[in-house]
Amino acid sequence: MSQIAFPLTHSGTSEAPFSYIEEATFRTMPSSPTLTAVKVVDQITPRIDNMEMDVRTIGSHYLYGMQSGGHTYGLGLTVHPFDLPFLKYGTNAPNYTTPTGTSAVSVAFAMKYRQALGTAGMTLHNMQFLGCKPNTTEISISSQGLVEATMDWTVGEIKVPAAGDISGATWPSAPTSPVLSNVDGGNKPLTINSVQYAVKDFRISWNNNLIADTFSGSGLVDALTVGAVEITGSFNTPIGQSLALETLIHDFPQTGVTASYLVKTGVMVINMTNFKLMTDAPEGWSAGPTATGQHSFTFKCSTADLATS
Repeated sequence: MSQIAFPLTHSGTSEAPFSYIEEATFRTMPSSPTLTAVKVVDQITPRIDNMEMDVRTIGSHYLYGMQSGGHTYGLGLTVHPFDLPFLKYGTNAPNYTTPTGTSAVSVAFAMKYRQALGTAGMTLHNMQFLGCKPNTTEISISSQGLVEATMDWTVGEIKVPAAGDISGATWPSAPTSPVLSNVDGGNKPLTINSVQYAVKDFRISWNNNLIADTFSGSGLVDALTVGAVEITGSFNTPIGQSLALETLIHDFPQTGVTASYLVKTGVMVINMTNFKLMTDAPEGWSAGPTATGQHSFTFKCSTADLATS
């Protein structure tokens, strides 16, 4: 006889898409929320870290005690996008006048699922992630692969799962649109200084360097503010298209140029300014030969945002 006498919970017990809503008050789920699906979510990874402060006393080799100092929470998301709105929270500059849709606003996430409480039946539960802002976002596009966005969110509080639904909540339907893939951008999707390039394994990362402020009394994050944004990336391109990139990285000082990556016409393009190549480590020069000669570039840029065209 199994020692587990109740059904186990897994991703198949989720009853609605993983969803979000913008908060009016930090770390507070809006009343009777109308939630929006986070498109096609491949994986969610919540994190809870207790901050316990050691207390020692002279005369003992062992801890006198551990006193609670607070909690820190995080959330990792892997998303296969088919449009822009959700990704813009992590990639576009904060707007402090009209924060909606930018990293200046915090969002609340929610999920509802079936969970057993030691019985043969499973009951509806909901879980809320409050006061969330994206710290890092990486968009990666490999040859013969799906577009993938990996996001790491700093979270104000992850609530204990509660039985039942969120009061007055309206949940979205499951998405049905096809997700973006490498073929949607067509041939030579990367443009640098008006020259198009064949590429593979393109990646771009935004680090918002969130400033998490904790004030005495709550034990939780009381405010999240976007810090100095750093944007970096990498790509591979075949040797032989031109000498423009070799010239660009060789020049001193290097001139920043504009660049863009077309993910899909009318749906997503990544626009970059003051684009500069940082390293070039050519591949394919080993004995054999075993691989073709390709540049493996890394880059930085001042700004990078998502647009539809």
